[in-house]
Amino acid sequence: MSWLRRLSRDRSSKGDQDLPMPSRPFANNAANTVDTYQSPPFKDTQYSSGFSSQDKLQSFHRPTTAGDQGYNATPRGPITSGGDTGHQSHRPLTSQMEPTPDPLAKAFNDAIRPYQDQIEDLKLELEERNQQLQQLEDERADMHAWIDKRGLRADIPPSIANAMNADPTAAQTLNYQLDRKMTVLNHDLHRLQDSLSSHLPTATFATTLAQLIPSIEDLANLPGGPPLAFELVIKLGGNLNSHGGDEGWNNDADARSRAEFYDRLDECMQDVVGARLQPGNREDPPWHVSRDVMRMEKTGLFLKSKLGLQTYFPRSLGMMKRAEGGRTSGGVSE
Repeated sequence: MSWLRRLSRDRSSKGDQDLPMPSRPFANNAANTVDTYQSPPFKDTQYSSGFSSQDKLQSFHRPTTAGDQGYNATPRGPITSGGDTGHQSHRPLTSQMEPTPDPLAKAFNDAIRPYQDQIEDLKLELEERNQQLQQLEDERADMHAWIDKRGLRADIPPSIANAMNADPTAAQTLNYQLDRKMTVLNHDLHRLQDSLSSHLPTATFATTLAQLIPSIEDLANLPGGPPLAFELVIKLGGNLNSHGGDEGWNNDADARSRAEFYDRLDECMQDVVGARLQPGNREDPPWHVSRDVMRMEKTGLFLKSKLGLQTYFPRSLGMMKRAEGGRTSGGVSE
């Protein structure tokens, strides 16, 4: 045991000899920025013999460079589940995960896909039909313009006439064409009469002019048409009166033909007067019935003395007088 004690004393004495002596504090001079600094004890083997105190100070306070970042320069940020820091921590988790496919939504989309295709096909078909319809409407408008340009509206079939009468200006257009056609027929009859040595019978004129009566009745049924039809009926009778005279043309056959023609005109005039006297009919300007009554009575007296015409719109005049008497207090007989 004694030898173990000697060995322990030898080792402890040897360890004390290895420790270096404490060094002196740094010199306090103008070149040194540190006032006092006590160097910690170091072993002699840590520094070389030429290592000065200034080198020791620089080794402790070495500045960090751009590439050598210390612990405090390390960027810190919120730690994500993956352990990333910096700008990667700001990305939401949902952007990194794909949505889980919904079997129910997928089945629904697959089920309605055929119907969606059918809807698209129907839309295309509807667009084609609209284009065809627009083309037909353009063609119909061109046909109506061609008819009106040639004054043929009074002679067109009823199916075409119904389509043309739907226009708001149908009454004015038909009235213009009927008036023009009436004038043309009257001139043609006069030229035919002038080319003959003997006069044409009144029945020929009456039959030709009576062709316009159905068209005048159609005009009276259009919006705004009754006042226009009223004037056309009176003008149509005047065209017949222009044929004949005192040169032996007023025989019994001519008188009967003229009376029959005016009887037919009186029937047409009754419908026209009834349309003008309807409560819902509003004319601008208002219709002065008494003025037209006086005009028609004056014309009837002239025809009676000149052509021997006994009656001139008798039933129509009666309707107009009754209507005028109902408008005035107590009634006025004209």
